[in-house]
Amino acid sequence: MLSAIPLLIVLSIVSFGLIRSLPGDPVDAMMGGNTRDIDPRELQAIRNEFGLDQPLPKQYFSWLKGFIGQGELGRSYQDNRKVLVVIGERIPATLTLVGLSLVLTFTNGILWGLFMVTVRFKFKNALVEAPFLTTALLLHSVPAFFLGLLVIYVVTLVPAFHVIPLFGPLRGDEVAIPANLVRFAFLPALTLALNRSAKVALFVRSLALDEITKGYVTTALAKGLSNSQVVLRHVARNCLVPVISLLALSLPTLIGGSVLVETIFAWPGTGRLAVEATFGRNFPVMTTLVMIYGTMVVLSNLVADILVGLADPRIGQNLMDRAQQRPGRSF
Repeated sequence: MLSAIPLLIVLSIVSFGLIRSLPGDPVDAMMGGNTRDIDPRELQAIRNEFGLDQPLPKQYFSWLKGFIGQGELGRSYQDNRKVLVVIGERIPATLTLVGLSLVLTFTNGILWGLFMVTVRFKFKNALVEAPFLTTALLLHSVPAFFLGLLVIYVVTLVPAFHVIPLFGPLRGDEVAIPANLVRFAFLPALTLALNRSAKVALFVRSLALDEITKGYVTTALAKGLSNSQVVLRHVARNCLVPVISLLALSLPTLIGGSVLVETIFAWPGTGRLAVEATFGRNFPVMTTLVMIYGTMVVLSNLVADILVGLADPRIGQNLMDRAQQRPGRSF
């Protein structure tokens, strides 16, 4: 946890510098590219208001001072509202999308991976498993935004799917009911889950194939258990710890991957906000989103370590022993 602090500081410096080095003038983006018709003194006043006329190091320390002293991360260039308010309005939509994607990803991915191993284990023939393995490899290789376009094409092509909304809600009252929110989020969540569940399936398959070569599997078969019972009762349990790590680390991956998917499906989340802020050169919003994503990656790694320690006490005890053996430190 302590090592995360300097890591996030370095991330803030790098992201702040890179974002502000993007070509284009934020004031020009605010005015819709019509700065030629505006008095230069008014443009300079706008730059003074947002601190854009200051050197880059001074801009960074002003931003950092505002965050540490007042808990503020600047104001949006588009409507002069607080950045945290602008992002806070989009977080519920993104959490709904990512939460539904996680459920679909790991439910389908784990069952898919165990099914491929069971087929391989039962028939002792790789050709029987080949169609399922090939499908997983293709879905894992195809970018999420391309899958989104395919999903839209299929839904528009099949009349039975027309009851599913293609794009995000246009009005706030459309998602006041949780069931409606899930209905609108289904297609973008499915797009994210198709790509990610293929990775989970391949990951589970690899782990399970290693497990079925071990002695306890032979013992279980000798006791009269069927192939599917051995896979579900014993092999799946021993694959749990790595899958928990993958689960914790999938949250920031899905949020990062939702940027283009939210744009394709017009979903009003933080991913779409990131695209809008990039094209509008809305530097405070862009920097805050990068910091949120970076913090989530750090926290996800921490949560993964904790969950793995809880799932396997041997790992947790090993980490405690290693911490106690470090000279000059106590745990």
